[in-house]
Amino acid sequence: MKTAYSFYWFAGILLATLLIVNTQFFKGNTSFLGVSYSDAYTINSDRAATVITTYVKPGQTIQKGDTLITLHSPALELEIEKLTKELLLMESEIEEKEELLASELALLESEKKQKEQEFTSQITVLSQRLKLQQRLSGVHLEDSLGIDSNTNELQLQIDALKDQLELSLQAIDIRIKDITQEHIFDVSQINARSELAAQELEWKLRTLGTLTRVSQNSGVVERVFVKPQEQIDAFTPLISVNPRNPTSVVGFLVGQKDRDKQLGDSVVVWSSEQRQLSTLGVITGFGSVVALPQILQNNSSITTFGLEVFVEIPENNPLPVGEKVIIE
Repeated sequence: MKTAYSFYWFAGILLATLLIVNTQFFKGNTSFLGVSYSDAYTINSDRAATVITTYVKPGQTIQKGDTLITLHSPALELEIEKLTKELLLMESEIEEKEELLASELALLESEKKQKEQEFTSQITVLSQRLKLQQRLSGVHLEDSLGIDSNTNELQLQIDALKDQLELSLQAIDIRIKDITQEHIFDVSQINARSELAAQELEWKLRTLGTLTRVSQNSGVVERVFVKPQEQIDAFTPLISVNPRNPTSVVGFLVGQKDRDKQLGDSVVVWSSEQRQLSTLGVITGFGSVVALPQILQNNSSITTFGLEVFVEIPENNPLPVGEKVIIE
């Protein structure tokens, strides 16, 4: 009896082990096939210019950093020169205003000193006369009683002069404040214009730098649309290039397999011929059910259809162009 129970326990453990192994190691293939593509991109001129030199020709393989074409724009150089002069003039204008402000402030300070000297001189004279009259009349300065009308009148004149001096100095201080604020406003306006001109100059200098076009990625030149000494308008196509590496991948879900894929899912894209070549990707969209490309058709007599799955991959990837890939 114990032997029978032991057998059942052993069989149960063995069955559970097989289920675990099957679940973990034999889930089935969740990958699907796709094709890598490269979209040719066109380099355009940003403005009207003259073609100086073209360094490439159709069918030529180019590397990142290779010089493709050189343009010349006299109008752009004239605009840069004009903006440079405007900035210098605005800088000179600010310096002149600073010098003018310094002169006006110095003049007002001199006027303040002159007013102080004039009033102080008059006050000193009156104060001396007041002291003399007080000595003659035997009245001390601190006494408020027994001051005759002449003495009282002199004191009133002194007080009036002191008030006039204070008002004069306040008026000059107000003028100083007004002139300073006006100067600050004028300089801020010039600085605002200067900043806009500097930004425009920086943009035009960058544009001048792009007149010599350099390849941003490796690839093959598809077409050269212009020739040396040709006058071109803004946004004229210059060169079209086929990237060496694919710019996108389109996968195909056949039947109901893996229909649980969602936007934003991360995937790994492998080269079917060279499994050591791979890159990470993200599902960015789903298309319609279409016939698979010829490279993915298993049977020439039977057409297979699948749901398009668009996968975004990084620009710098090692995958070959136009080949079958495995998306997992």
